[in-house]
Amino acid sequence: MSHSHGTLQVTIVEGRNLKDKDIVGKDDSYIELYVDKDYKQRTTTAKDTNTPAWNETFTFPLRKHQDELHLHVYDDDAVGRDSIGSKTVNLKKHVFGQGVYDAWVKLPAHLGLGSHGEIHVIIQHNA
Repeated sequence: MSHSHGTLQVTIVEGRNLKDKDIVGKDDSYIELYVDKDYKQRTTTAKDTNTPAWNETFTFPLRKHQDELHLHVYDDDAVGRDSIGSKTVNLKKHVFGQGVYDAWVKLPAHLGLGSHGEIHVIIQHNA
């Protein structure tokens, strides 16, 4: 058993219906993603749109027992950033041994009522 558990390739394709609860209108949104909190990556900021198209691909080295991908979507504003929503993808369930995971991931609203939009992601595990 080797120590390296391959790499995770994550493509953030696009988003739709993204909503920052505090702001009416369009968001300047970006996504921060990580498997390990010490190694976060982020997309560019998509300006003035609720249907951003990022089409950006990220690679993460995987270590043993790392089986969750965290996605945090933020609205960048003058004061700082507001959270639009977040989602954790269970790699064990959806990705490992499954080939390519290509899906629209819902950003659940607080208490699970409704949604703050969806992100289209493509995740591939390369052993």
